[in-house]
Amino acid sequence: MRSIPLAMTWEALQRGRWGLLLGLLGANLMPVLLLAALGHEGGFDPEDHSLTVMHVVLVQMNMFAFGAAIYSAQGTPSRLYSYPIRTESLVAWHMLLAMALVALEMSASTAVLNALFGLHWPLWGPALFSAAALVAIQATLWLTEKSAWLLFAMTLVAAGLGLWLKSRFGPMFSQPTRLWLEVTSSEVATLLAVVALSYWVAIIGVARNRCGEPLGSLGIVAWFVRVFEDPEVRLSFRSPAEAQFWFEWRKKGWLVTGIVNFCLMLGLVAWLIFNRDPKELVEGFLVGGGLLSTLGLAVGLIVGNAGPSDSNLEMGHFLGTRPMTSADMSRTILKTAALSVLIAWATWAAAFLILFGILLATQTMPQPFLPSGVQWWYFPATLLGSWTVLALVTSLGLAGRMTWIGFLFFGLFGLIIALCLFSKFALSHAAQSQLFYGLMAAGGIAFVLGTVWAYAAALRRSLVGGPVVCAAASVWIALSAVVMLEWVRHPVEQFPVYLFTIGLMAAAVAPLATAPLALTWNRNR
Repeated sequence: MRSIPLAMTWEALQRGRWGLLLGLLGANLMPVLLLAALGHEGGFDPEDHSLTVMHVVLVQMNMFAFGAAIYSAQGTPSRLYSYPIRTESLVAWHMLLAMALVALEMSASTAVLNALFGLHWPLWGPALFSAAALVAIQATLWLTEKSAWLLFAMTLVAAGLGLWLKSRFGPMFSQPTRLWLEVTSSEVATLLAVVALSYWVAIIGVARNRCGEPLGSLGIVAWFVRVFEDPEVRLSFRSPAEAQFWFEWRKKGWLVTGIVNFCLMLGLVAWLIFNRDPKELVEGFLVGGGLLSTLGLAVGLIVGNAGPSDSNLEMGHFLGTRPMTSADMSRTILKTAALSVLIAWATWAAAFLILFGILLATQTMPQPFLPSGVQWWYFPATLLGSWTVLALVTSLGLAGRMTWIGFLFFGLFGLIIALCLFSKFALSHAAQSQLFYGLMAAGGIAFVLGTVWAYAAALRRSLVGGPVVCAAASVWIALSAVVMLEWVRHPVEQFPVYLFTIGLMAAAVAPLATAPLALTWNRNR
């Protein structure tokens, strides 16, 4: 390489190429699925107000999903402190690459969605905002790295950026009323000021970290630790499995619950500022419960990471030589995932019950309380769906093959795009319905056959026993019976939809076999 900045750019793109592809898929998969589902249900009006609201939400989700991939690909600046490069240049090249990538991805993603679904969403405003917001978040992370100020600073910066973005689509404290079709000179100047301020803050943070100087602290966290510290520290564990569970829980156990609590708090504050309509609050809680499954997509690889670092999923020698079988180790990791999901779901359910009690006591209960289409099964389905997604993605992480995971997600995203294009431009409406229900039936059968194969392979390798197989089969049969009973009582959907649901019930018990198989493949590679 002719220069250090060029080497930094090449190295970030090379080491993070699969992560960037996964980030691209994660950022665009949900918009494509949502818009394709809306189109399948009878189409939509591109000028509809609800699409404006969807655009505002999806812009932020896209920015955070792909921005996280960029941050992972670049890594922390601390790994480059030994380079013969000034702090100003190190920060500048980190930020320039991040801004270029996220702006290019945002504009290209919006252009593709406009072409596929006939939308008129703006390109340049959200792309420029994403570039400025990403470096502002980077600067905040670098300034508050490894300090208790991180959460407070991130909340303050995210709230300021979110409110400014919201003001581009209408009044700041109300629903979006228009699209951000024109970028004015004052808006460009504001975004440039954000970039300049972020650059200055980042230089201060990186320079401080580079010299090994800690950020100032008020001592509040240390005081809490001293007050609530257990004086009787446990010095030993009864078994390696118990020690492994303690280790896994300390690292990953509270991650899902922490995210849920943060989202609940942020959503409640946003409702108090922007809306204050009880019906919208109830609907927001219900949507949040459904999004618990989406959270499993992001957290699953973290829970299933058995590698020596966040970026390396391949099991290292330290964990690989632990005196535990792969079956016991995988069960410990699944136990951590299950308890994490249960606590997170219980937190959401408790908050929903508290909301119900407050609305009942204040006589502000919306009528009807639950929207049409939401029935009793929605609440256990959120728990089961969260477990299924998190456990399956955890199994993928336990395999330790980041390349294969990238190919899987990239292939799935490409297949969905291809099917959407084929269905939209080559099939009639009746043929589109036939294709949709045919894919639903095929997906349900594939889930069942895949689960059967996983248990057969795990049983053959003595990774699961007969009681586990019988218990999993019993749970699947019971869940499938509930689905069939619901179909007999309320046949509102075609049978392929219920067949797909039965396949998902099989996927819910599949991790008991896929997790030990994946970990064995990783451990004995």
